[in-house]
Amino acid sequence: MRNTVLIFFVLIFCFSGTEISAHKRAKYNIVIDTDGGIDDLRAMTYFMASREFNINAITTVDGVLPPQEAADYISELCKLFNHEGIRVGQGQKTGASKKYYEHALPVWENLFPDVQQIRHYDAEKLLANAIEFEKKRTIIIAMGPLTNIAAVLKQNTDLCPKIETILWYADYDKAPKGYNFEQDNEAYEILKKFKVPIKLVYANDNKYKDDFLETCSEIENVYTAALIKAFENSDFENSGMYYWDDFLPMYLLYPSMFDEMVVEDYARKIVPKPENYFDILVTGVLNFDKPDQGVSFNEIPTSGYMLRLDIEKFADSLLLSHGYAEFKIVSLTNEIHSHIGVYSILGAKTGLRIMEYLHAGLDEINLVSFAGYTPPLSCFNDGLQVGTGSTIGYGTITVDESKDKTPSVLVKYNGREILFSLKPEVVDEIIKDISSLVKQYGLESEMYWSVLREKSIEKYWLGMSRFDILDIEEK
Repeated sequence: MRNTVLIFFVLIFCFSGTEISAHKRAKYNIVIDTDGGIDDLRAMTYFMASREFNINAITTVDGVLPPQEAADYISELCKLFNHEGIRVGQGQKTGASKKYYEHALPVWENLFPDVQQIRHYDAEKLLANAIEFEKKRTIIIAMGPLTNIAAVLKQNTDLCPKIETILWYADYDKAPKGYNFEQDNEAYEILKKFKVPIKLVYANDNKYKDDFLETCSEIENVYTAALIKAFENSDFENSGMYYWDDFLPMYLLYPSMFDEMVVEDYARKIVPKPENYFDILVTGVLNFDKPDQGVSFNEIPTSGYMLRLDIEKFADSLLLSHGYAEFKIVSLTNEIHSHIGVYSILGAKTGLRIMEYLHAGLDEINLVSFAGYTPPLSCFNDGLQVGTGSTIGYGTITVDESKDKTPSVLVKYNGREILFSLKPEVVDEIIKDISSLVKQYGLESEMYWSVLREKSIEKYWLGMSRFDILDIEEK
């Protein structure tokens, strides 16, 4: 009964508050600096589950885990959540206390037992780059000692005006205190000199409810599955689980649930209000793939008489295999494209994959398509526009005809260039199918379009995963 009541409140709070969409204008541009604690794992899961954030980089600082180890696990976390395009940077060892290492490591190991040591970006260079190339101001999410952030601003004082605030987990009583401060207290003093606003968030011993993980199990997606897997065989049931860095995404998403007080020039302390709805709000963030409010429609139909019969036949399978977000995007692509075709569907899948890969929102990316202006290949462009929200009207997509025409697109984002291309074997399959239909029925026949529609739905929309059809190359 308790779970039923909780889910009821989730629906109330989530639909009256933050709407999470397949692609929308993100409220916040952030970079995350973490020491790899378990509360950091939860916080990063919430940041990645929400589309309110453009996550331009994640860097590691010496703290709970050594920087290399933390970066390796975080790279695996990004892959697990299909956000491999988030760049991960590794900080330097500074001799930080490892008193929480034995508490954190088993949880990471349970989630990623076969993690491999890999090479990462340099943390300081990556932070500076991500802040510099962001068009808007950046919020720095600090989930560990302030070492990396202080070092970056000492070397790049011109970046200070581009930082909206530093959101840092630490307590405050006449001065900051706690593990994050104690590992590098000089870093805080350095940052004060640059007059960058710092908000210190503190949890005041708030705990998750006993049935939190049980409630997560009722929301089936990769984020909730990861949380449950991470805490298998942990001491959660015996000692409970406290909110710590978990409150950083919650503060940005639900600021009215917190009290703020000025503690120094350019510094504020943030604490949660006494009434505790945070389990409800967290569960709402994790329920990211729910039908969301659109611009003209409250919801795209997924069943019933409003669907054409051939779509209704596969609707449940499409939703189960690819999620509501893809169902909505491909459906809208079909409408503006005026028919269901192979390249438009795969363009829509590519567009959604781009947004997931980068964890970016509307108006953040620019596209250069190499699909040309000649159908059927150029139909790829229609799917790209719906899938990313980058449109001709916004001026954020162009078509380059100077090269050979291919179903590929160059993505420009935060100083980066990334090429997304349909795999050669997928293109060969398309050419074979379309040529066969033209030969059998003729391009102008009704039978051609009817059979093409059938094959597009069953083979290319349902049968192909957006995670398997693309080659991705960072330039």
